[in-house]
Amino acid sequence: MAAFTAAIEMGAEMIETDVRRTHAGRIVLAHDPLRGRRGDALPGLADLVRLAAGRVALDVELKEPGYVADVLAELVPQPPGLLMTSFLPEVVAEIRALDPAVDTGLIFHPDDRDDLLERATDCGAATVVAHVNALDAELADAMLENGRPLMVWTVNKRRQLATVMANPAVTHIVTDVPDIALAIRTA
Repeated sequence: MAAFTAAIEMGAEMIETDVRRTHAGRIVLAHDPLRGRRGDALPGLADLVRLAAGRVALDVELKEPGYVADVLAELVPQPPGLLMTSFLPEVVAEIRALDPAVDTGLIFHPDDRDDLLERATDCGAATVVAHVNALDAELADAMLENGRPLMVWTVNKRRQLATVMANPAVTHIVTDVPDIALAIRTA
């Protein structure tokens, strides 16, 4: 939560978090699998929603299938600018089926470069979430031609940030250094 607060104070427009469901059914902020841990000490999604309210948009990444409805329930009313993402096409499709009003994105692994737009479309994802290594002229052209959002992750080096931010196809950037990204944008 301290990192999210710091990002908000730096002026980040959106923050990304991974969520998982504990065995007790609580939705918590966790990147790594809980692997038997109860997760009682982890902040819940509701905590982040309260922190972000009126201050910053959320990108909520679901790491596993099976708890989409629980996550959606914690996001009522829907926070402005909400984006829900996953590496799992079936999770994205379930989000779209349960709440078509939610913006969704399909995340692709770093070495995944084939048919990203088509695969995102197939599961109902509006946004392609590509690793910075997959960003090339072909992907950028396809996104611009189709008028689709392109989120690029994780871009932390100053020179690479400047290059990616200058790409007209890129609509969102995931970075661990929002202060540097914002400085580049305002320069």
